[in-house]
Amino acid sequence: MMFLQIIGALIAFLLLVLSLMYWCADRETLTAAEFRADSGYQTAPLSHGVTAYQSFGPSEGRAVVIVHGGTLGSLAYQGYVPPLVKDGWRVIVYDQYGRGFSDRPNNKLTIDLMRLQLRDLLEYLQIDKVHLFGVSLGGAIIARFAAEHGERVHSLAYQVPAIRGVEPTMALSLTRLPVLGMFLSRLVGIPAIIARGESFGTESEEARRVVVHFTNQFRVKGTERMMRDMIIGDALSDRMADHEKIAERGMRAQFVYALDDPEIMRADVEAALALYNAPDVHQYTGGHFFSTGRTEELAKKLTVFFQKRNL
Repeated sequence: MMFLQIIGALIAFLLLVLSLMYWCADRETLTAAEFRADSGYQTAPLSHGVTAYQSFGPSEGRAVVIVHGGTLGSLAYQGYVPPLVKDGWRVIVYDQYGRGFSDRPNNKLTIDLMRLQLRDLLEYLQIDKVHLFGVSLGGAIIARFAAEHGERVHSLAYQVPAIRGVEPTMALSLTRLPVLGMFLSRLVGIPAIIARGESFGTESEEARRVVVHFTNQFRVKGTERMMRDMIIGDALSDRMADHEKIAERGMRAQFVYALDDPEIMRADVEAALALYNAPDVHQYTGGHFFSTGRTEELAKKLTVFFQKRNL
């Protein structure tokens, strides 16, 4: 009996220690509204929450919407804006729900929630038809959007697009465990995501600003929950069926990807682009973040592609 009491006390003590660790590791102290104050972003009250966005260039110009990936928010893609605006485009960047300056709604962060956010934002901005540029998870989002709302899309530009999801690290895989996953998400998964964002680099003042913003967003209430939704839900699910549907409609597409990307498999990207009729293809090396320092070059490729007419 004494032995069982000792074991019970040890288990109770361990649970107490783990609970304290979990509580102490809580980073979230701000609301999304507090975080985006003085950000310079405009806000759109959409059907599932407030979306923070910025619009550059002539309001009557042809619209290009940049859809960011699962790690870095829209701030990381500001480098594409000046060259695209110089070429006459109206450029819209926005933060997806659960990230950056946008709200953290109570809804699950699904691929269709992100599709609806994009649809609602276009309606709010009164944009009927658009060119879409999606990076990584953003590539999955624009594919899902185009599959459901093809009549609203001029063309699609994919950069290192998530096709069949991404290759999860051990740390992220652990967060998918039932019950224990919530604990591991806070103590293991979120630090792993933060470390991944920090790998973007700090070589320039702009890069440092992006990394600081990325890290600070984890102070916003609801970020951890929605990040975990992204990992364990369907946000990173297989989008090949969407690409098949898009390709059947004869929609124009550009694929820009890295041959040595450890997260987005080259074979998956090439299986998707093989579905399209004469896609515009550009290959690089340099891993998932190969675009660092190449934004002007890549923006020029976007302009050339977007300006081409359907055959």
